[in-house]
Amino acid sequence: MLALACASGGLKSMAALSWYSITLADNTAKMNGEPETTHAAVAITTLTPANVAATETLCGNLAAALAALVLGRFVKNEIVYARNAGGAQIPATDPLAQRENKWLCRYHDATDFTKYQVSFGTADLSKHMANSEFVDLTAGDGQAFKTAFEAVVKAPADAGHAVVLDSVQFVGRNR
Repeated sequence: MLALACASGGLKSMAALSWYSITLADNTAKMNGEPETTHAAVAITTLTPANVAATETLCGNLAAALAALVLGRFVKNEIVYARNAGGAQIPATDPLAQRENKWLCRYHDATDFTKYQVSFGTADLSKHMANSEFVDLTAGDGQAFKTAFEAVVKAPADAGHAVVLDSVQFVGRNR
């Protein structure tokens, strides 16, 4: 567990300090020509010089797995120590890439079972199971996403805690 020594000699848990975020452009262009975007962020292991390369690889794996589940154009990814533009600020080419179509990812802290959620816009609706709003996390693109998610995402309240991805559900949201 990531901890900080207190004046009393005890240990105090630290909330997550390092985060990974992804910005996706949908197919809608604003009046200035820039695309509408959707943004999501997840807590990751606290970065140190010793783990930066490995964590960056895990974040890339998560983005690659997410790419199989969304239609939007990846325009930016961000790790707290460096902001990296990942793509041109232009709309996605697929007209079905809409920021309101989101994958709601529900997950929990594997240690204390606290529940969390994050949404990724521009969901590729061909990826959910037939007659369901959910992505199958036991096979194919869903399983790849679950594996990548759990490898890099940490509990926001304690970066020392692993998480378990419980579900990925299609939701329509304008935020």
